[in-house]
Amino acid sequence: MMGLTPRQADCLAFIRERLGAGQVAPSYEEIAAHLGIVKSNAHRMVHALAERGHIRMIRNRERSIALVEDGMTKPMEAGLSLLARITGKSRDQLIAQAVDEFLERQVRG
Repeated sequence: MMGLTPRQADCLAFIRERLGAGQVAPSYEEIAAHLGIVKSNAHRMVHALAERGHIRMIRNRERSIALVEDGMTKPMEAGLSLLARITGKSRDQLIAQAVDEFLERQVRG
């Protein structure tokens, strides 16, 4: 897992607090207001958290921040996020593809 700056840790704590309370994920504007920064810096900070595997972004959805599930390690999640960005496929499409390829190898081998 990649480390966080103090500001990134504050951002992650705010996101966890909001999602943990059963609320919708905060918007970039809300994150910016909470941290006392401009919206563009909030955007960069959120995407840095995703690259480091602490959160994931859900495509084509407003308020698209989700916490990483317990079953997947943060480095695995970060690698999956990077691969999704490079290939243009969704996280779920990549997982389905990996499962299909694994099953195909098991049947042949």
